[in-house]
Amino acid sequence: MSSSDSADNISKWEERRYALAAGFSARKNTSWKNGGGLVKIRYIVCSKEGFHVSKEIDSGSVENSKKIVRRNIGSKRVGCNAHVKLILENNNMFKIYYFEEEHNHIFVEDEDIHFLPAARSIDYVKESFISGLSAINIGPVKAFNIMKTMYGGFGEVGASKVDCKNYRRDLNLYIGEYDAKMYDLVFVPFTGIDNHFRNVTFGGALLGSETAYSYRWLLRCFVNAFGSEPKVVVTDQDAAMKRAVKDVLSRSRHRLCMWHIWEKLKTKVGPVLSANTDFNTRMTHVVWNDTIIPEDFETEWHSIMSTFRLENHEWLKDMYDLRFDWIPAYYHGEDLAGLMRTTSRCESENYFFGQICNPRCTLVEFFTHFETAMDIQRHEHRRNDHDTRYIECKPWSDFVQYNKQEDGLSISCSCKRFEQFGILCRHIFYVLRYDDITEFPRRYVHRRWMRDVVSVESNHSNIRFDEIGRNSEIDKVYREIVVANEYVVNRLVGDFDEPCRYRDHIKSYIDKADEVMVVAPPPSRKERFADIGWNLEKSDSMIRVPIKIRTKGCGVQKRIKSNREIAIQKSSKIQKSCRVCGGKGHNSRTCKDKVSSNAIGSSNAM
Repeated sequence: MSSSDSADNISKWEERRYALAAGFSARKNTSWKNGGGLVKIRYIVCSKEGFHVSKEIDSGSVENSKKIVRRNIGSKRVGCNAHVKLILENNNMFKIYYFEEEHNHIFVEDEDIHFLPAARSIDYVKESFISGLSAINIGPVKAFNIMKTMYGGFGEVGASKVDCKNYRRDLNLYIGEYDAKMYDLVFVPFTGIDNHFRNVTFGGALLGSETAYSYRWLLRCFVNAFGSEPKVVVTDQDAAMKRAVKDVLSRSRHRLCMWHIWEKLKTKVGPVLSANTDFNTRMTHVVWNDTIIPEDFETEWHSIMSTFRLENHEWLKDMYDLRFDWIPAYYHGEDLAGLMRTTSRCESENYFFGQICNPRCTLVEFFTHFETAMDIQRHEHRRNDHDTRYIECKPWSDFVQYNKQEDGLSISCSCKRFEQFGILCRHIFYVLRYDDITEFPRRYVHRRWMRDVVSVESNHSNIRFDEIGRNSEIDKVYREIVVANEYVVNRLVGDFDEPCRYRDHIKSYIDKADEVMVVAPPPSRKERFADIGWNLEKSDSMIRVPIKIRTKGCGVQKRIKSNREIAIQKSSKIQKSCRVCGGKGHNSRTCKDKVSSNAIGSSNAM
């Protein structure tokens, strides 16, 4: 920044302080630059200087091509002549060489100073606050309301609701010039279960289409990143995903999510049968029961179909043909760690990401929101680690102990809970207690459920996407200042005199802060946008726009619809009335009354 720019910032800052103290707003007017481009003379006038001039626009007519357009609202310009003339001296400081102090209007009251444009600005603290709340999907209006509560009133915020919205708009426009749009991309997360039986996100991808080719590419990238194929893959009934899993993850066991299939049952069988208690009880017992054998399942399934006359139900017949992929009775000995038994995992992940992200964000905003979601998940995992690592478990009847030495004891149960979940069932614990066995082999304690499966050091090695290339040192100092202020206030809040002395100490630093600002004025808004947007720069690389393809959730006509769904769609359509009889469901050409009247008219004519 040149010395002239620094001096110009000084003049504007001092003039703003003087104007607000007096009760009016000031703005720049005429300026004169020398041959080197330096501002030598600057005029600063009252914001009510001059009069509003109506603009001429092209009316489109030949006779009167220009038309004066006048606004119906009043103008704030009243021809005030108060102004200041500044000239740049050799010491690179502006000097006042003319000052017209008299105004021809009343000044603003102290209670209304915050309505003046000069008293409103989105500074660094507010920018950081709005951007931080945006990372958790909170918009500028809610951010302003939160600031109003924190600062103690609308007048204490130093900005208006419109200022916050305009700042967010300008930031989105700036990011939009450099950032890629989402183009209706499909977000595909990889979700698993950690050692605390909680959801954990292994990764995610953005796909332009949900074709088998796209899923093959995605699964290959996943295997390359992790070095091995997963033991179990649980998906919905998407045919493209099924083909991709079969081609890429040949050694993985592919199963269908029970929750997605079960949720379709009510709509497929209709409202009457879905409300039948006996039907729901029997279906729940046969589908969600992991203790029965396949022969018992098939017998009970056919009995239910026969009792409720569903032998020819097309969707249920398809689900029965797929029973090997989603019915627990057919995979007793497979270790699935509860992936298919938990009904809320799929929807909890959708709700989790839905609270943080939104479909209208740009690519930069999406990665910010995604990192926020990952921070929440890492925090929950670390809290669970703390609970298990530093809290001693209470022994049950003093007989359960974890022995690290192997022995020849062999344990098994017909419920197959250990084979499916990797956790010993209550039946085994009861038998051990009955036989006075207080120790069992180490092989029955899977490492995936142990408290030290994730090392403490691994939680400190996370690299956030939104911290790369940003001025994180300033943010760190800012957070330390906020924490220090909060600590001091909490310690001194019991004594009224001590907080007052601390407040006076902070206020005494305002003048020094103004002096620091004179030497180093704050960066421009565009520079701050660049810092928030990770210093985005235009690149010569050509990125092709993804071709939009209808996704599987947009309503494919081949999907089998239930009678209830068809009735709801028909009832939601707006039916037009017939012009002849006023009825609905037909038009005037097919109206029975019109046909009968035409027949009567023809007979009379004959």
